[in-house]
Amino acid sequence: MPISETTIKRLFAKCKNQCAMPECRAHLVIGETIVAEICHIRARRKGGARYDPSLTEEQKNAAANLILLCPTCHKLADKDKTGAYPVGDLLELKAEHERDGAFELSPTEVRNALAILAKHNVKGKRVVKHSTVSGEATSNAGRGGVAFSFVGNNVGDIKIHMPTGKRDSGNKYPANSLGADANLSGYVDYLCDLYVDYMRQTGKDEGTLRAMIGTAIKRKFRLKQRTRYHIPAERFSDVVTFAFGKLRATPVGKKHTRNGTKLCSTFNEWRTTTR
Repeated sequence: MPISETTIKRLFAKCKNQCAMPECRAHLVIGETIVAEICHIRARRKGGARYDPSLTEEQKNAAANLILLCPTCHKLADKDKTGAYPVGDLLELKAEHERDGAFELSPTEVRNALAILAKHNVKGKRVVKHSTVSGEATSNAGRGGVAFSFVGNNVGDIKIHMPTGKRDSGNKYPANSLGADANLSGYVDYLCDLYVDYMRQTGKDEGTLRAMIGTAIKRKFRLKQRTRYHIPAERFSDVVTFAFGKLRATPVGKKHTRNGTKLCSTFNEWRTTTR
């Protein structure tokens, strides 16, 4: 049973158009842009985050098992390998976030809620690339797909959406890479900038220092001719851990370590202060 329109309307009304993560609260719909993503607290499929085999399909897609997050928080919750987002914590933050939410939606909010659901359904839709049929067939080409009608037991047209080739989205980095996510790439840039600042007292010029941290990341992650923005988003925590190590090794970083003071802002702190 897929997520129903009633369920998504309820979720959007309760979320107050904000990401459910308490340290984030980013807007989920900005004008005509749909940022929101539907996160399953207990995964839909085996192998997913917090998968519970005892849940039925209806329970997996019920409002009680869903929260609305921004893309960055959704990735963090579903790709986390440290157990930082257990079921209990997500249920608790969901309850707290929805506590003062609305019960009714304006026509515009209804449209936004349905757009979130449509985005989710398209993202999870499987494309049929090859199919063998026999019998008389007719086809009708249209924008974005081709409709085929076959003689047989099918009822109505069978519409197959064919990939239209790679589109230039304006982003030269692959989907699901650091460069495709402004939050992730921005925080890594912040850490690299901090490295340059912490190393200034060594007497090296800024260009040399930037080349040093850039080369170190490229070697660590075996990027060859690619840049750090090509690193998969799922390795974000690895990049951050590596950058932290480089910061600690700088003259300023060593001073912070000796004094027990803070080395740098965390990802959530940085994202809050730069919003």
